[in-house]
Amino acid sequence: MKKTILLLSLVLLATTGFAQQLGIKAGATYNNFKGDDAKNYDYRLGYTAGLILQNHITDLIGIQVETLYTSKGAKQETTLGNGSKAEDKFRLNYVDVPVLLHVSAGGLFFDLGPQVSFIAKGRRVSEVTSATGNTTTTVETEITDHPYQVDFAYVGDIGYRAGNGFGLELRYAGGLKKIDDEGPFTGDQRRNSSIMLMFSYLFQ
Repeated sequence: MKKTILLLSLVLLATTGFAQQLGIKAGATYNNFKGDDAKNYDYRLGYTAGLILQNHITDLIGIQVETLYTSKGAKQETTLGNGSKAEDKFRLNYVDVPVLLHVSAGGLFFDLGPQVSFIAKGRRVSEVTSATGNTTTTVETEITDHPYQVDFAYVGDIGYRAGNGFGLELRYAGGLKKIDDEGPFTGDQRRNSSIMLMFSYLFQ
């Protein structure tokens, strides 16, 4: 309930005054962990989708608030002593709420600002493949309670929007705090890091 109230409050704040446009957005994410204890992780693909609310203060400058459901996380591969290979996949799904300064001119646009994220679901998928490659054992663990319930990041992107409302953008979101609150990685310095390629449409 607290999360819902906060989300609605942010949207309400963004809808006060100025010319508004509502839109939709979706795309692919390329995710990893950053930090002193995240050097052996690899990127994993994910997705994002949600709503955009853009408030135009002038033709050049505005405020953009988004609500996105985003798949983040990372993966880690190791070789065990018996020659078998182990792969850990951390699948962390968040509700992201970026509040961005939006600058646009001639179709080209830039966004920059903070983002608050709420953990929705977390899973750790561990796969061990035998040295011969003939057998694979998979164990899936629910870890929704392990990350902090709230995460913070900075967001920056560049994109282009055509006159018909369709847009394409490249975004980076860098975590500002460690993600682990409970579980075996408590105390480790791991932060979310995501590169996003997104398509969007603003209703005319």
